[in-house]
Amino acid sequence: MNRISRLQYLLLALLIVLFLILRTPASIFGAIVSGATGGQIRLAAASGSLWRGSAQPLLYDHALGEQMQWAWQPRELLHGRLSYELHLDGGQANVAFGLHDLMLSQVNLNLAADPIFALDERSRTYGLTGQLHLSTDGFRLRNNMPDGTLTIDWHNAGSSLAPSVDPLGDYRLTATAGDKAWDLHLNTLTGRLVLNGNGKWSASEGLSTEISLRAAPGSEAALFPFLSRVGPGAPDAERRLPLRLS
Repeated sequence: MNRISRLQYLLLALLIVLFLILRTPASIFGAIVSGATGGQIRLAAASGSLWRGSAQPLLYDHALGEQMQWAWQPRELLHGRLSYELHLDGGQANVAFGLHDLMLSQVNLNLAADPIFALDERSRTYGLTGQLHLSTDGFRLRNNMPDGTLTIDWHNAGSSLAPSVDPLGDYRLTATAGDKAWDLHLNTLTGRLVLNGNGKWSASEGLSTEISLRAAPGSEAALFPFLSRVGPGAPDAERRLPLRLS
């Protein structure tokens, strides 16, 4: 009986801890997220709990979307992962993470491009705008080993350096799992600014890529201020922009 009683007390204690965690207000959850990211990511107007809630996600105080809702998926605990279903402005994604494991599935999300590009000092100077669309059926990083494919479409791209060219175009970045890194391929879907590039990204070594940029015929003069920031050359010359981020 004593052994059964101790087991019952242990289960009761675990249930109480789980209850307290799930009842944690979303505002406290938002404070944890802000503290863990050094204030870079904040959850404004948070309501609900850690289990189920909503907020407006901010990156450097710029909105990534209007409202994000999250709901905990307890079944993933059987696989040793903490999982949430996210909804943001009509899009959705499933996010699961465990020890040395991160999974994205059923992703169909739109994010504001401005705060994303503002993360890097070099891209920040171009004043880039637009909308990013993320999609994948399955994208996983386990023990720094990649698996799956992620597609990011940049729609209605713009730049403060080329206000008369609106939009610059639409572009697609595809990340495909290689042996130890993601193989990156950038191409132009349509636009007056032509972008192409290839590279790699890994959790251990970071980003290594090179992007070529040139103006489509008839757009050389309008895009010259933008391209001159990338590098010297004639208005119709191709520029190459190497990127190394660790």
